[in-house]
Amino acid sequence: MLVHEGLGIYQIRLPLPFRLNHVNSYAIKGKEGWWLVDTGLNTESSRQVWQRFMKEENVSAPDVKGIYITHAHPDHFGAAGWLQGLTQAPVFISTVDEAAIDRIWRDKSQKMVDAVSQMFNANGMPAPVTKEATLTMHTLAAGTDPLPRFSTLEEASTVRLGDFEYRTILTPGHADGHICFLNEEFGLLLSGDHLLPKITSNISLWPGGSPDPLADYLQSLRDSLRLPVELDFPAHGQPFKNVRERIHELLAHHQGRLNLMKGLITGETTVYTVCRQVFGEGLSAHEVRFAMAETAAHLVYMVHRGELVVEEREGVFRYRKSS
Repeated sequence: MLVHEGLGIYQIRLPLPFRLNHVNSYAIKGKEGWWLVDTGLNTESSRQVWQRFMKEENVSAPDVKGIYITHAHPDHFGAAGWLQGLTQAPVFISTVDEAAIDRIWRDKSQKMVDAVSQMFNANGMPAPVTKEATLTMHTLAAGTDPLPRFSTLEEASTVRLGDFEYRTILTPGHADGHICFLNEEFGLLLSGDHLLPKITSNISLWPGGSPDPLADYLQSLRDSLRLPVELDFPAHGQPFKNVRERIHELLAHHQGRLNLMKGLITGETTVYTVCRQVFGEGLSAHEVRFAMAETAAHLVYMVHRGELVVEEREGVFRYRKSS
């Protein structure tokens, strides 16, 4: 679907096998070919959508000149290897997130499954729940095969998408190496998962990642207030214009979540206990994993700021308010 005639941007809605049932990829048409931003998972249903789009828009494989990835999550880069094999186009990603993909997904995620399992168990999650929550990581890994050959992007570099230049904006938080693409001429941001119009991006603490991802994200939001953006094209949901208002809503949301979690801590507690108090019991295994990691990110944020103290006892981390 053509969503911006001036810049030649088409939105491609790709299916996901989760409650969040889609991801938006963007195909950008120029005089010399096409450029893609994000790819969806490498599943049969996603491949069918790509093949239908290419047929309807008369896009041949050599027409695709470059594939740009906003961040190292499977629903954003999973089909990049398949598309690269089809088109021979280079695949670009931030240096930080290329390393993350190598660390997490190169071995079909087994090392990361083991690390996440250890982290969850050490933060109070019962072993059977941990096993179920991490099992879905193998399914995600299958949706990233084959991995592409990556070329890397640096912050504040300029890339050409279609007939126009975009500036790469590093926005860590949702992913350590998350990148947005800003066209200053039209005031348009391809924001990936950094800014979403209706839901909040998951901000999670993961083994091997940033030690304080919520701090990273809040700073990225504050930095984004200074960007000359009038229209945002997100990875989930529809394009939206009230960008600064949305940023203030996201900042307020996380402050509210911090206040809620701190208020739930009356003695000693674990990440898992707070997670269940905040998110409830009606989550899928996939959702439990993200809820647990997001709770950890918020509690660790408060530890770094002296509001909470964490101590390890009998192999489990326990949090309490600072005296």
